Amino acid sequence: MTLRQQEEGLKYAENAFKGTSSHLNLDKKLISENFDFTGKKILDFGCGMGGMTLWYAQNWNCEVVGMDIDPNHIEIAKKLHAKYNLPKVRFELRNVLENPIQDKFDFIILNDVAEHIPLDILERIIVQLKACLHPTGGIFVSYPPWEGPYASHLNHDIALPWCQFLPDSILRKMMKKKNRVLVGTKTLMEEYYELNHLNHQKLRRISKKSGLKISFRKSHCKLNKFNGLEKVNFNKSIFKYLVTKELVVLTA
Repeated sequence: MTLRQQEEGLKYAENAFKGTSSHLNLDKKLISENFDFTGKKILDFGCGMGGMTLWYAQNWNCEVVGMDIDPNHIEIAKKLHAKYNLPKVRFELRNVLENPIQDKFDFIILNDVAEHIPLDILERIIVQLKACLHPTGGIFVSYPPWEGPYASHLNHDIALPWCQFLPDSILRKMMKKKNRVLVGTKTLMEEYYELNHLNHQKLRRISKKSGLKISFRKSHCKLNKFNGLEKVNFNKSIFKYLVTKELVVLTA
């Protein structure tokens, strides 16, 4: 990881933690309105560079473990933690399929993670996470569904909603012009082509095969910004193409 990437990563992580312009602000709002982590033990699975991990610890009196498979992400997360020195927070570099988790957690959070994992591997990971979940706990999965405007994860480089539906030859040319090495270990194009096209139907099938059920679902739609429509779940028929973020909870 170059010094420039490290600086870029720290800036991104700090904005996710304390900033007002992060794309994660929607996740923060939905979580704050619907859940209370006070006194709980939280696993931030696929924590990335640690911004949300620190946010959970700062906003609730809870113990948080941030876990990721990318060494660059964990390096930046630890630097961010050293800067703010929040108690009850630690970070781990771990591949859970090779090194299973032994701890038990009240809540496990996959925030913008599940869509990056091949579906067959995601199913194995969900089974592993279920094994380290307290009986009354839940697995939170937050992700942009594939039908939605921002599912491509190219928003910052190609400012074109729904660009995942362009012919691949056209989108590939657009990405080649913007391609770069990301803060982690992948290029922009590699990350796009590794997306698993996750949507609610696929996640429901995975949860069912894992012996879990969806006990909560909030679909944030572009229509929710209008007065009187803030709480409406627009996720049926054509409205699914306007959903920017799905937040679901899987329970036993």
